[in-house]
Amino acid sequence: MRAESSGTIQLEMIDIIFDELQRLGQCRSRSDFSCDWLGRNAAYFRSIQSKGLEPSIEAQLNLAAKLREVGMCFGTSQYPAVVTIGQIYLKLYGELLDALLTDARSNAVN
Repeated sequence: MRAESSGTIQLEMIDIIFDELQRLGQCRSRSDFSCDWLGRNAAYFRSIQSKGLEPSIEAQLNLAAKLREVGMCFGTSQYPAVVTIGQIYLKLYGELLDALLTDARSNAVN
């Protein structure tokens, strides 16, 4: 039961990040998100959403790395609007990383 609730939390976090990237105009579709942000095939995100499955650790790490990389790059821009987007990416990165570490700690204890 614990793994299912953890998976739900992870999927919710991925959903929040997808929605935010879409709101920012940085991601057009679930297929783009799967390929460009999760490093998976085009159907991956739709599939885990419809089945309520936990995203793979690899996909979550790919997403965290991409958020950090792009956030750091945007953070050095001379344009304030781009810097602001970079800060949002880094905030999402921190939240995802925190969720991953909490999940890993919980699994280690159990």
